[in-house]
Amino acid sequence: MPKPKNKKKRGNNIPTTRVSVVVVQDSKILLVKHRKGTRQYWVLPGGRLEYGETFQECGIRELKEETGLEVEVQDFLFLSEAIAPDRSRHIVNIYLKGKVTGGTMKLGSEPVLAGVDFLPLAELGKITLFPPIAQAIINSLPNGSAGGIEYLGNLWV
Repeated sequence: MPKPKNKKKRGNNIPTTRVSVVVVQDSKILLVKHRKGTRQYWVLPGGRLEYGETFQECGIRELKEETGLEVEVQDFLFLSEAIAPDRSRHIVNIYLKGKVTGGTMKLGSEPVLAGVDFLPLAELGKITLFPPIAQAIINSLPNGSAGGIEYLGNLWV
């Protein structure tokens, strides 16, 4: 398969790393609604990994900022990439499994945020979710087919 030609890139040439947390309780999944122009869509709570921050620290921080909830990270679930066809954006997505341990649910203050809610898992395939990972999430749940990935931690010695 031929490699697409690189078009002029915006910003730098380093992929963005985004950490998302899958929180399921009582057959519902925690999602955050984003707005971009006139569009609205759901995403898993999460955001950009900051320099010197572990994946777990990022997931805990982002979930608190976006939802007001405190979470314990339990496992790594899967990875994905999102590369724009024109190569203008490249996002590496890290997905963690988490459990709510405290806090009070409230929408964060970022302008892109339009809502936060626990939605029924049964509705997951019917909503606009980005990235489109509804089936991967279902497979990651108990009795699903995915087994998660092993995370070896920070190996700097």
